[in-house]
Amino acid sequence: MDGEEPPRPPRPPSPPTRPTERLDAPPPRQPRAAPAQAPVYAGERVPPALPPEDRWWGNPWAAIIAALLALVVGGIVGYAIGHKGETASEKSGHESPVTHTVTTTTTVPKIVTQTNTVTSNTVTQTPSPANQANEERRTEAETNLRNTERENQELKKQLEEAGAHP
Repeated sequence: MDGEEPPRPPRPPSPPTRPTERLDAPPPRQPRAAPAQAPVYAGERVPPALPPEDRWWGNPWAAIIAALLALVVGGIVGYAIGHKGETASEKSGHESPVTHTVTTTTTVPKIVTQTNTVTSNTVTQTPSPANQANEERRTEAETNLRNTERENQELKKQLEEAGAHP
């Protein structure tokens, strides 16, 4: 019997419990006390109420700084997008040829209107053989145009001498 525990005495009976109450039950009513008012003195005035605190939007500097910051960020992003992937050697190579278009209208005495349009490209690079052939054709077309204009002027003079108006 050395390893066994002695029997325990029986527990005393628990005291009677109160019935459960609702958790959301309103607190018991208490009589209201009459409001305590300070005595009013005849010559005493109440101080004016304090002005309301400034609101965060009352200060325009926050909006001005935000607008300037947005302009700077927009400029940086626009510059980065516009110059994306462009190196210094590529910037100088973007010189595109300038196109000049000359349109002349000549009137022949038969009241037929001719319109000749000559377009020339100014290229800063050395032209290829195909471009040289085109350059020769352009020069020839300009020469033909000048000759046609001279002939037109001569025909106008002849008409004026004959007494007719174009």
